[in-house]
Amino acid sequence: MTAHHTLEAVGLLVLGLLFYSYSFDWLARPRFVDRLGRTFLHGLGFGVLTVAMMIARIEIAPGVFIDSRAVPVALIGLFEGGPAGLLAAAMGCFYRLVIGGNGVVAGVFSLLGTAAVAGLVHVWVRHDGLLRARHVIALAAAVYVVTFLGFAMLGAWGLALFSRVWPEYAIVFAVGIGLVARLFYDVAEQHRLAAEQGRFRAVLDEATEAIRIIDCDTQRIVDANRADCVISGYTREELVGRPLREFWPEDAESQRVQELAMAETYAAGFLETRGSPFRNHGGTVFPVDTTRRIVAFQGRRYEIIVWREAATRIATETLDREASALRAATLLARAAAHEINNPLAVILGYLQLMGTRMPSDTKEAGWIRQMTDAGGRIRDAVGRFNRLTRFEVTTPVSGAPAMLDSARSSAPSQAESESPAPPPSPPPAS
Repeated sequence: MTAHHTLEAVGLLVLGLLFYSYSFDWLARPRFVDRLGRTFLHGLGFGVLTVAMMIARIEIAPGVFIDSRAVPVALIGLFEGGPAGLLAAAMGCFYRLVIGGNGVVAGVFSLLGTAAVAGLVHVWVRHDGLLRARHVIALAAAVYVVTFLGFAMLGAWGLALFSRVWPEYAIVFAVGIGLVARLFYDVAEQHRLAAEQGRFRAVLDEATEAIRIIDCDTQRIVDANRADCVISGYTREELVGRPLREFWPEDAESQRVQELAMAETYAAGFLETRGSPFRNHGGTVFPVDTTRRIVAFQGRRYEIIVWREAATRIATETLDREASALRAATLLARAAAHEINNPLAVILGYLQLMGTRMPSDTKEAGWIRQMTDAGGRIRDAVGRFNRLTRFEVTTPVSGAPAMLDSARSSAPSQAESESPAPPPSPPPAS
């Protein structure tokens, strides 16, 4: 083969690869209009490449030429389907009809046959779900057979010509389809990985909880989502690549807690913490709840930390505890009030009877009045126990322990006391 002719053909294939790498994401949406536009785009592009390949022939002997017109048709049919391959082949067929000469029918047959087998292999690949070596080998072999049949259509003269060029065609199809198909697959794979990375970034950033990814070997931050940046006050650029320990609280106790959590996570592979100290960009330390997990990927280990502020949880748990304590205290107070009210009613009843039989100006009558007043205060205190709505404690005085202030705990709140009284009920109809 002539070296400069070979380099010219290789250069054209490289241009086709560059075109496919840039146009891969164009019209990639699943709508029918986009699919149709994508077929026309790649069919026309590789049709032009097919015509260029027919012009840039490769001289293998004085007066004996071959061309690699079937390669771009096979490649685009393999990766974009039969319609794109047929369109590229149709442009090559049109050029072959324009230049005329012997072998027009054979040339048209070779191009259309190549597009047909490429479309069939494309369906095979879609059925298997992934392009494999057997698909490429089968396509190269099928294109070689189609090319042989094209020469056979010319009769004895065509077979004699093919006997002189069959090794070169085998090399062209093996390299042009086998090797370049791998490069086309790499283009598609790179775009797929880029799309997956975009989806991963979108999902990561839309998560409501903060997520931070740490390289276990270097202890550096690999990635962080938007929630992490919002809560911590750092930008992603300020976090990624820096050691994790730079963002720990500065006091020794908090750092000890973080070291223990890290060691336990690395040992067990998973850990949940509650109320771990966390320092934001402004230096404020506040508690966070974390879920830590070790994930292995491509021979490296990463720590995935999902964390959230613990203030809401702590406030909710405090309210739950207070509600539970208030319910327990209310049940206890009502039971005590019931037990106290029964004998208290008896005592007050007999005191009232004694007061009516005792002269009012005697000392004993004064004692009875004092006891009756004290019994009334006991009755009022017991009544307050039935109206507990919150916890209010007394202020300790002279070392006395704090205790429940029943008057303040049963009094209406400021909002309730300031709310307007309900309108009076209308009088009953006569």
